[in-house]
Amino acid sequence: MNDDTLLPISRAGLWLLFVLAVANGGFLYLFPQLADTDYAWSIAPPVNAAAIGAGYLAGVVATGAALAAGRWSLARPLIPGLVVLSLSMLVATAIDGDRFRWDYPPTWVWTAVYATVPVALVATWRLQGGTGGAAPGAVDARGTLPAATGMLGLALLVIGGLLFVNAGFVLDAWPWELTPLVARVVGGWYLLAGTVLLASLPELRRPRGAPIAYATVASWSAFLLLLPALYDEGVRDGVELWWWVAAGVATFAISAWGALASLGGKPRA
Repeated sequence: MNDDTLLPISRAGLWLLFVLAVANGGFLYLFPQLADTDYAWSIAPPVNAAAIGAGYLAGVVATGAALAAGRWSLARPLIPGLVVLSLSMLVATAIDGDRFRWDYPPTWVWTAVYATVPVALVATWRLQGGTGGAAPGAVDARGTLPAATGMLGLALLVIGGLLFVNAGFVLDAWPWELTPLVARVVGGWYLLAGTVLLASLPELRRPRGAPIAYATVASWSAFLLLLPALYDEGVRDGVELWWWVAAGVATFAISAWGALASLGGKPRA
């Protein structure tokens, strides 16, 4: 079996992403009211900033768990999702560049990170690609979990894509008001979650499955579900909220199921 250990350069990259996720997630989720004046662009109401922060806090879970595990096979399903997120953020910045505060240094940090991360992740994939990982044939990849994972992943990609293109019927049905830029950024996190779930499907055939990938999506949905209770300003208490809550609960349930199934996977004879 090939060495599955994260290379030092891969660990260094994960540490950088971990620090950025802590900084952005902590600020946006815990102090969202400050994002109106102290972020790369003005984000209001606070629930919008916290919704973006939920993604970064999930990133803390992802990178922290990957660093603790130290295994490429466990971090691998995250890479396609991070590439998709970075590219979507970069495109959103280009489309809505007039909304950004270009005289504010963190704005340039935001842009530089999302411009360089996709290249760095592809390079990491190539470097680690030969360090194979666990042998196939451990967690049963037939049955309902792969089907549920695939359907949920595709649904999240559709929601993320519609948010990114600012589809009017999606923005009207959202439980709070989204600006075009916020919709694209939030959509980027839905695209990440959907991509990570689909990238997890091949890993279900391996002894350890994809616990970190599933845990990342589960934590993201949990942080989102807390938003109406934490930041209710501007949140509509009607059918818009309840379909969104139902989607979040389904996302959490399937992702938590996948994480537990992966952790409980044992080699078959």
